Amino acid sequence: MLFARFALIYTHRFESAYGDEDMITQAKREWGYSLAGTPVHLVEQALQRCKLELAWPPTIAEFVRFLTPEPESLGLPGTQQAYLEACQNSHAPLQVQWSHPAVLLAAREVGHFQLRSEPERQTRPVFEQAYRDLVARVAQGETLEVSQPRALPEPDLSQEQALVDKLLAAGLAPTEAYPLAYYMEKPKGSEVRKHYRQHSQQRLETLAVKNIELPE
Repeated sequence: MLFARFALIYTHRFESAYGDEDMITQAKREWGYSLAGTPVHLVEQALQRCKLELAWPPTIAEFVRFLTPEPESLGLPGTQQAYLEACQNSHAPLQVQWSHPAVLLAAREVGHFQLRSEPERQTRPVFEQAYRDLVARVAQGETLEVSQPRALPEPDLSQEQALVDKLLAAGLAPTEAYPLAYYMEKPKGSEVRKHYRQHSQQRLETLAVKNIELPE
């Protein structure tokens, strides 16, 4: 069907591209591999674009690009508008109403921090590729879902408070005890926690506090 339509649309130009039956047979096989699984309505759409935009029969690469419709035809903002929206919303991505999930997902692919801090020549190509892929998924009938970031759990300060209680029981004032236990608010195993713990240990020695072992 596809080659028959090409012959009708491009007439002698199509015939000159495929000179004999063997060439046409091989070409059909190659096109078949490339378009396997493509919905018929997308093939029809690409044919319409070829007819209106190309004076000569398309290559496979040109035709595959035409399989993805323009975002506007699917109710999505155009690529330029989507990029501008992603940049404008990058300062508060969770506090704005996005025009379409595809714009937010493409922005996440680039990174909100990168969109507001790096030059357009670096972020725009990444955004456009991500957005094209998402538009293609919408064209295939997929409903894009945006997962909300999970809130971080409240930190467990019970161990820190237990250490503070020991320090208070050893005779330290609250103004000394709480700073000494502050290191326990840092991620366990991190260098910053190790640094603050070492500082607290030195301070305990300076204050001559004995029988207090600081947890790791």
